Amino acid sequence: MGIVIALLLITSIAIIGFSYTQRDNLKEMEQEIEHLSLSSMQEIYKMKKKMRVFEEEILSSGIDLSNKATPKTSIDFYTQNLILDEYEKGESIEEISKTTNTPVEEIKLIINKSERVLS
Repeated sequence: MGIVIALLLITSIAIIGFSYTQRDNLKEMEQEIEHLSLSSMQEIYKMKKKMRVFEEEILSSGIDLSNKATPKTSIDFYTQNLILDEYEKGESIEEISKTTNTPVEEIKLIINKSERVLS
């Protein structure tokens, strides 16, 4: 009985000693995540700083960045194709506007845009 207790005591001491010599993977992962977090925060700070400088340059130069040259439409691809097909068939813009419930200005815009692409 004394031999079994002595063996158990020696085994437990050996296991405890072995556990202290093992690498702590969790601690390494925490350090790596902290490093990545800090580096990403530094990159974000640098990007914000560059954007601030860029905005100041734009504001000081007085450049107009509005997209008046290329207006966007809010019509889906299917409706645009339907409008172009009806226009190619010879229907008037007003008729197309009534059948598709689309404003005349947007139909003209779609037609002009497609003509620019084709030419």
